[in-house]
Amino acid sequence: MRSNTSIKQLRPSVRKEATVSTELELFQNDVLRPILKLQHELFQFEWFQNPLFKAIQSIENPVLQRTQLSNFLSKNPNLTNRYIGMICGLFTNEEFTFYLSQKSVVDKRIKELLITRFLSYQA
Repeated sequence: MRSNTSIKQLRPSVRKEATVSTELELFQNDVLRPILKLQHELFQFEWFQNPLFKAIQSIENPVLQRTQLSNFLSKNPNLTNRYIGMICGLFTNEEFTFYLSQKSVVDKRIKELLITRFLSYQA
């Protein structure tokens, strides 16, 4: 049986700005960002093993790099869905219910968070 408390205890803390947020922004900051931080090493392992990601890494223009990565993820839904699954598997039941009610918007946010995380490795 899944314990909401034990799932949430796995998540690292992330710095948050104290601002008024929508429900979707709260979900992104309180749920998605900590899960992506938790899964950081796993994502990084995949990215640095995959030759297509290596090719994107070699692009020096950051705007072009972001565009190419976004296009790559859009053209490879199986890969994108794998990443989304790696994140959704760490949702509580309530979080998953929210995710299902906002699936397309949350998926877009997940994709943008993944792109930003990948591009941050470039330094």
